[in-house]
Amino acid sequence: MKLFNFSGPALRALALGAAALALTSTAFAHAHLVSSEPAANAEVAAPAEVTIHFTEPLEPAFSKIALSDASGKAVAPAASQVDRSDAKVLHLALPSLAAGRYTVHWTAVATDGHRTQGNFAFTVK
Repeated sequence: MKLFNFSGPALRALALGAAALALTSTAFAHAHLVSSEPAANAEVAAPAEVTIHFTEPLEPAFSKIALSDASGKAVAPAASQVDRSDAKVLHLALPSLAAGRYTVHWTAVATDGHRTQGNFAFTVK
């Protein structure tokens, strides 16, 4: 018993449709965090900046990093910046940080408009 009987043109159309679907799904990808410096839950000497690497290029006008201390107070007055040579990287310059726990809050908007956000913490020794 045959369930499907595809002719040559029908098989080509099915293959093209599957390929188009695969390409479309990658075109609407979200920017997800790949890695960060400092890393999540790391204990480090006071860093000069926070750097986050994402899976997709970012829209600079809408992507950002904010840093808060253990009491929730913002501690980085500078604005974060998308890297000029790699749009998948976001940087936040930091002031001199005292010992303690800090939380990184990030928002990433991919160039296709999809938004992701998250947070992670690190500790300065």
